[in-house]
Amino acid sequence: MTHSLTPQQQAVVDHRHGHAKVMAVAGSGKTTTLTHFIAARLREGVSPRRLLVLMYNKAAQQEFAHKLSSLLPGQAVPEVRTFHALGLRIYQRLIQQGALPAFQGKPLSNGETEAVVWRLLQQLADEDTRQDILSQRKKWVEPAMAFIDRVKAGLEAPALVFEQLQLPPQCRLFVELFDEFEQWRRQQRRISFADMLYDPVRCLHANPALAAQFAGHMQWILVDEYQDINAIQQCLLELLHGDRGSVMVIGDPDQTIYEFRGSRPEFIVTEFEQRLGSNTGAEVTTYQLPHTFRYGHQLALMANHLIRQNQQRDDVLCLAHSSTPKTQARLHLARSEPALLLKLIEEEAKQRPLESMAVIHRVWALCAPIELALLQAGIPYQLQHSQSVLDRWELQIFWQLFELASGRFAERSVEQRQQAWLQWLTTPYPKVRRPALEALAQKLASVDQSLGEALQQALPGELNKWQAQQLTRRAEVLSSAEHVNVKAHRLVEDYIHATDLYQGMADSAFSAQQIEDRTHTIRAFVRFLRDADIAANQAWDYLQQLRQQRLSQRDGEGIQLTSAHKSKGLEWDVVFIPGLNEHYFPYQPDGEFTTPASLESERRLLYVAMTRARHQLHLLAPAAGNEREQDKRPSRFQAEMRFQHSRALARAIEQRGTAKLVVHEGPALDWWPRYFDAIGVTPELAIDTTPPPQDTVIARKARPEPKGTRVKHQSLGAGILVAEDDNYMRIRFEGEQQDRMFKKTAAMAQLEIER
Repeated sequence: MTHSLTPQQQAVVDHRHGHAKVMAVAGSGKTTTLTHFIAARLREGVSPRRLLVLMYNKAAQQEFAHKLSSLLPGQAVPEVRTFHALGLRIYQRLIQQGALPAFQGKPLSNGETEAVVWRLLQQLADEDTRQDILSQRKKWVEPAMAFIDRVKAGLEAPALVFEQLQLPPQCRLFVELFDEFEQWRRQQRRISFADMLYDPVRCLHANPALAAQFAGHMQWILVDEYQDINAIQQCLLELLHGDRGSVMVIGDPDQTIYEFRGSRPEFIVTEFEQRLGSNTGAEVTTYQLPHTFRYGHQLALMANHLIRQNQQRDDVLCLAHSSTPKTQARLHLARSEPALLLKLIEEEAKQRPLESMAVIHRVWALCAPIELALLQAGIPYQLQHSQSVLDRWELQIFWQLFELASGRFAERSVEQRQQAWLQWLTTPYPKVRRPALEALAQKLASVDQSLGEALQQALPGELNKWQAQQLTRRAEVLSSAEHVNVKAHRLVEDYIHATDLYQGMADSAFSAQQIEDRTHTIRAFVRFLRDADIAANQAWDYLQQLRQQRLSQRDGEGIQLTSAHKSKGLEWDVVFIPGLNEHYFPYQPDGEFTTPASLESERRLLYVAMTRARHQLHLLAPAAGNEREQDKRPSRFQAEMRFQHSRALARAIEQRGTAKLVVHEGPALDWWPRYFDAIGVTPELAIDTTPPPQDTVIARKARPEPKGTRVKHQSLGAGILVAEDDNYMRIRFEGEQQDRMFKKTAAMAQLEIER
């Protein structure tokens, strides 16, 4: 069964003793390798009951179990479990032994958790903060829930996690919130999805004698997608191993993109060998699966050029296998990305089905104008785990305006009218106490016509002049919607202007990314309505028709619209990546409750998105424009991937070394010979040592400070300021191997700097 394996895959299959770390590039056939490894061990007499396979999520677990059963039909096969499923099984054993209390009901849903967190936040906050929490629920609840999950990704104290995340001081109540939430959870005997691991691992970690009952039963533990592991999963793995048997992990540090869940590339790059090897005296063998079976030389070379800029990785070259297609990458300079993207999709659709294509975004803000363009063009599409643009929360206020303009508002029940009134009165929030707005909505619920006039007459007398003016402006827009025949886009623009909607969205959002998602969606919607050129009283029917058109699509029909995070583990014949500019690649969330992303993490995201393509990759970058705007500047990653060099090199390789290539000297020359040797083709290169032309795209770097500048952080201690720009500081603290990024506004209050 192993005759089709590469020598590198076969070496992994032949590994019989000791721990092993397998570094597998994108598309390297790691599932095939693991299933053949298991088959080989079973043939040697290893009991399937002493083999445990751990997968990252349910979809991966089901796919792997199916492939294993197909390879070994009719045979007993080992357990294939997700970490959470295994954690839940251990949880139930600990309940039986009396080590953990029993829980009741299903795991907490997001809705249940959100309600509890919102209530607890109000209880813990001071009066001013409480009013903000009441009026801006999502702004506070979503980051608070994310903080709880982040704490449960490891065993560190909430206060330490808070410092590591560098959240602003006003979020410090999240630390106390965590304890209060855990107390509520114990009283109610409930668990969340995260608690399936958090509770049993904490229990076993605190009770070594109890942990010994679960340890050392497996001859082999295999962990797939090991780069996605977090501290709580790593702890469970070590508890299960118990210094007996062997552990094989397989993954790719260049695809570590779930840092917000607690994953770190260090787990696979250095810590596996330290924890299971040097710290215990055991042997760890490292293997590489460098051949990709997904894409050809041009994309492989571009991916290598890009990712080799990272430091937190192993020195693995991605090699295009001889069986791969001759993948073509195209770089498009666009002034209007949605229009160009629509044209490219239509061109590709003439050659292959839409289902074999995907548009991969860095943030969902880029998706709204593309989705609207596809709707208008009648091109079917699928959204992977995301809400359709027409159903987005930020557009619901406009649906209600169009409902009023079409005369349908009177068809609502009293309760439904009350809900609509409350949305009009609170979108955006007019800095009026919520109970007063709720009472006003209830009072107006019986009104089904002349809504603007009714609102003006019902304004409470205790409002100050500014508050009354805010609500009066909304009343005027409602009157216009109901009585004046205007264009749909004009009605929407009037509401945006009258309510200062964009600023209101910014005030109520918990992150810059959420602000951007919402404002981009609204602006794209306005452009869409302007292009449609329909009257406001026709807009509701028009939008409803488009919504029904989308709902009538067959499951799986159309091009896939997804994000870089959601695309991981998938592949398509054609991939489109819009937004290759300095704003989105690298993306730095700069919001009230956010922490900065690392440059290496952003580079890994682009690497993952690029390597989803099999035959064609389309990159959309900005044409020459106003370089003071980040989204009009080429991404620094564009220069790093050396698009032109990679394309020329790929052509030379495909011509079996007969073509010449002129390149400028640089770091790439150090590894090109290794690539050529590995694939057995060495193109003839003419080396040009002259400096690159002035118009070559150069990566923009943060303004460096003199090395050696000493700093002292209140919690993290002494360190050295490595670099800073107008917004961020990069510091390396004593005893740490990597730099930490800080937002200046948050860090300066906790730092002493020796200038």
